[in-house]
Amino acid sequence: MKMKRRDFLFASGMLLALPTPLWGRNSERYSPVISAARLGKGEYRIGRWDQNHWTAAADIGHRGHDSQFHRQRNELLFFSRRPGREIFIIDGASGQLKRQVEASEGYHYYGHGCLSADGRYLYTTENHVAGDGQGAIGVYDCVNDYALVRHLDCAGIGPHQIALMPDQQTLVVAMGSIKTLPDSGRVTLNFDAMAPALHYIDRHSGILLEAVPSPHQHLSLRHLDVSPTGTVVVGGQFQAELPTPLPLVYQHRRGGELQALALGDVPLVLDSSYVASVSIDDQGKFAVTTCPRDDVVCLWNLAEGHLASSYRLPDVAGTVYDARHQQFILSNGGGQLMGLRPGSPRLFALDYASGVHWDNHLRLA
Repeated sequence: MKMKRRDFLFASGMLLALPTPLWGRNSERYSPVISAARLGKGEYRIGRWDQNHWTAAADIGHRGHDSQFHRQRNELLFFSRRPGREIFIIDGASGQLKRQVEASEGYHYYGHGCLSADGRYLYTTENHVAGDGQGAIGVYDCVNDYALVRHLDCAGIGPHQIALMPDQQTLVVAMGSIKTLPDSGRVTLNFDAMAPALHYIDRHSGILLEAVPSPHQHLSLRHLDVSPTGTVVVGGQFQAELPTPLPLVYQHRRGGELQALALGDVPLVLDSSYVASVSIDDQGKFAVTTCPRDDVVCLWNLAEGHLASSYRLPDVAGTVYDARHQQFILSNGGGQLMGLRPGSPRLFALDYASGVHWDNHLRLA
């Protein structure tokens, strides 16, 4: 289907009115997803959801964040949100919580991690609290009970989402550059000294290979995804007066500058100026970003460098590309899983989890 250059659509409202029983008929319309979620006040769950039910799950004592599916070990890995110090590992076969990894003394996690291509090592973004908030990349040996191997210096503060580049040797890290310490909560301690950037790091030596500065000192780079050909799409969170007129989403290739993805003449104002999740399709043609505080989903045409469509989805949360079904999957705080295909005029229903408030990241498992 040929798509228009830009469609500005807020089209999901009608879908939200569908009666609950219809959601259950859409079996096998998506690949199983894993996500953290809030069930009720003070009740949190992590696990895998597939066709109307949890197929693996564990309840934890606080909010979880991003996850990874360790395909070789059939394990689901969940990372604690800052200042959490736990990685939860669920057995993909039994669905039971298998073990819990604790951060080293003086460190906490930032909620994100990635795996080496062979599944041997896990890389996590961490805050070296005892080192006055310097950022670090934790390296863990998955085969050896996820024992810490070492910490890499990521040359900055506030490393957030991390991913492995297609060369399988380089890590790309969104450096948010927001310094926080557990004793002061989520207060930004370095507002005047922020230096957000995109960092490329050799995963073996820890050498910083390339640092690409954010276009604005207070545009914290937070979430990203990598295409099969090495294009990185990164979304930001503006830390100064809101809303900002600055673009929030950029694409990048090694050796170049950050390229803003343009809104063009679309009258889209994101009052909260916050991108919570990013995903790219398997061809590197389109990317999706979510803005939960503005209830907006954006579909970007990466070849042309501009917004293709936008959609309204209340309390939208995570996004992931489902290659098997050639669609993006979206979650939200209302328990919905929605589908998005480029060229489609609206989002479509995939599933509904009653009483589940999905967190901001989705993965496939």
